[in-house]
Amino acid sequence: MDLDVTVLVNKEHILDKDYVPLEMYVVDENENNFHQFKDASLKPMLRSDIKEYVDKLINDAQELGLPIIVDSGYRSFKYQQVVLDALIKEKGDEAFKLVALPGASEHQTGFALDVSRLDIGLTEYFENTYEFEYLINNAHKYGFILRYPKGKENITGY
Repeated sequence: MDLDVTVLVNKEHILDKDYVPLEMYVVDENENNFHQFKDASLKPMLRSDIKEYVDKLINDAQELGLPIIVDSGYRSFKYQQVVLDALIKEKGDEAFKLVALPGASEHQTGFALDVSRLDIGLTEYFENTYEFEYLINNAHKYGFILRYPKGKENITGY
């Protein structure tokens, strides 16, 4: 049995270390454009049951000339530890404010995705793009939200 779309995953609601979504698909070939410390063989994958919504979001944006890419999707418990360890090495304790512990990441559900533009990567600059504005104004129409908005750290924990 797979997780329901209403699953809550956060610092207090942890997924089992062995949880892997039952059916996933490769979104695109963009993994590791911005993450040199990660496994270059990994490609962003998401749950198959959200494919039509992700595809429509990306295609509708591209039709408007907004080249949105999915940079990161599903992350296993073990892979989340790799991501966290690399950030701890780079930023020390600040990493715990930026990246979830293994089991506490929504990426492990296969529902979460990080998006950007290929030419700028996962930088704060993305917030100043038309693509970001489009997502803020339209992502909910496809079933998605900005999960960690600036200024809400006291609520989200990140």
